[in-house]
Amino acid sequence: MKGSCVPSIPGCPRTMKVVGKKVSLKWTQPDSDGGAEITGYVVACAATYGTMAQRVTVGVTTTVELKLNRGKSYVFAVASENAFGVGDFSPFSEEVIIPCSGIFLLHSYIVNIKLDHILYL
Repeated sequence: MKGSCVPSIPGCPRTMKVVGKKVSLKWTQPDSDGGAEITGYVVACAATYGTMAQRVTVGVTTTVELKLNRGKSYVFAVASENAFGVGDFSPFSEEVIIPCSGIFLLHSYIVNIKLDHILYL
C-alpha cells in the first residue's frame, strides 16, 4: 500500500576521517522515505575478523562518529527508519583499519558478512 512502507536503502557509508580510535561516517539519504518522515538511521558495525559488532541508532543526521578498538578492521552498513519500521541495510562500506598508530588504511574488497549474524551490543 502506497504511503505505508519502510524507507528504501540509504547510500553506502563512507569513511570521512579516522582519528585515534574514532571513525566518522557519512551516507546519503534514501531515495524514498516510504511515505513517512525519516526518524533516524541504524548503523551496523562489524569487525571483519572476529565476532565483535555494534548497532547504533542515530537521529535524522546522515553522519555519525563511532569509537572502536585499535588494531581491528571494521565494515559498516546503514538502514533508514520511519514510523513503519527499519528498512533494508545498505551494502557494507570499504574496510577501515583502526591502526595502533595515528594513520588509517582503507581496503576495498568484498567482505562476506551477513547482517543477520551480527551480535548486537
